[in-house]
Amino acid sequence: MTDEYDPESDTGANLPEDTDNPCREVPKRGWYFYFALALMGCLIFLVVFVNVPAMRASAGGTMTTTGWQLQSIANSSGEMEPAGDPVITARFGRDGRISGFAGCNEYSATYTTNDYAIRITSPVTSLKYCPDPGVMEQETRYLKNLNATTEFRVTDEALKFYNKTGKPVLAYTSVSP
Repeated sequence: MTDEYDPESDTGANLPEDTDNPCREVPKRGWYFYFALALMGCLIFLVVFVNVPAMRASAGGTMTTTGWQLQSIANSSGEMEPAGDPVITARFGRDGRISGFAGCNEYSATYTTNDYAIRITSPVTSLKYCPDPGVMEQETRYLKNLNATTEFRVTDEALKFYNKTGKPVLAYTSVSP
């Protein structure tokens, strides 16, 4: 039979132009393609495994670069709500001390950080009583939430504290020192 199919002589010339030719030769990629691929892999490795630990390690130091003003606080049912008046503040020192205004009284405590973990000792306050409605209640809730903090996240503009269950308890914004 003379009309037998010979796969070695098939050039694909009889295929329509709009059909992909499965026998078509794949163009070879040059060394630059593999070099670029290796560079991208190195970059991803550096961003994921080198930069993230550095950010965690410096997070505690980032808190000390500015003052903080409370924006929201967890209520008794654990939901975040806007902080009321008067303004509550916090200042973290490089010496491991936190101080600020809790709404009626000045307060201070010590803190330690390890990556994103934080431990704040029970705050010590001045002993004023403020008769304005809700002020003492908010101050008590603030100091309780501050002491219950176990984790934090910080940027140049925001600081959030979380309790041991991972729920947010305090959220601050940065203010000029």
